[in-house]
Amino acid sequence: MDLGLTGKRALVGGASRGLGLAVARALVSEGAEVLLSARGRPALEAAAAELGRLPGARVHLHPADLARPEDREALFAAAERALGQVDILVANAGGPPPGPFEAHPAEHWQLALELSLGQLTHLCRLALPGMRRRGFGRVVQIVSIAGLEAMDGLILSNASRPAVLGCAKALAREVAPHGVLVNSICPGIFLTDRIRELGRERARAEGVTEEAWLRAFCADIPLGRPGRPEEVGDLAAFLCSPRNSYVTGATLVIDGGKTRRLG
Repeated sequence: MDLGLTGKRALVGGASRGLGLAVARALVSEGAEVLLSARGRPALEAAAAELGRLPGARVHLHPADLARPEDREALFAAAERALGQVDILVANAGGPPPGPFEAHPAEHWQLALELSLGQLTHLCRLALPGMRRRGFGRVVQIVSIAGLEAMDGLILSNASRPAVLGCAKALAREVAPHGVLVNSICPGIFLTDRIRELGRERARAEGVTEEAWLRAFCADIPLGRPGRPEEVGDLAAFLCSPRNSYVTGATLVIDGGKTRRLG
């Protein structure tokens, strides 16, 4: 299926590794010109070099910490310089620190809000005027199933991520008449570098193999395995594309059946 992304220009946050990189790879593979952003320049340069080897790739990069308003401003300005315009915004930033309520000082709560609601609303304020003028735009945010159900040790995510889901739902209604679609993806457990690192640490601590730890970690996933990052990439590429002409305001769960919510 040709998604019609050739010639479209995308800004992808958190794109140096994991799900953000998978989304960027899917967009580049479908012909989009992409600016990658993440905090660390070395990892970002490695990601850009990897994607730059794809046939017909047009890839740019700009380091930014999406928790910092000044970095978000500079990032969007860099994207407009490199791309000419931003047709697609993939709002993706790292999650806040884990831990129970009493483990978090006030600055952790502020960080959680900046990483979730702050980066989404700020980047949308910058991107939406141009999208409206052109009559085309796609905003996709990568959230987490922690935005949908309470999860032990993730109280910062449980508190902040529902806010961005509500914001995206309301925003989708406002901008739909202008040809701009806004959607949220909530991944479950995916076999990213971060999960592999966690598995190595936990396996050593528990005295088991990494494979045994991963099996136990994924035991309540009905499909019986963690997700592959490219599965999120493929879903995001469709949502970002002109082939998606009627899905907006949606929260799409991709978790192998892990969550138990009914709504």
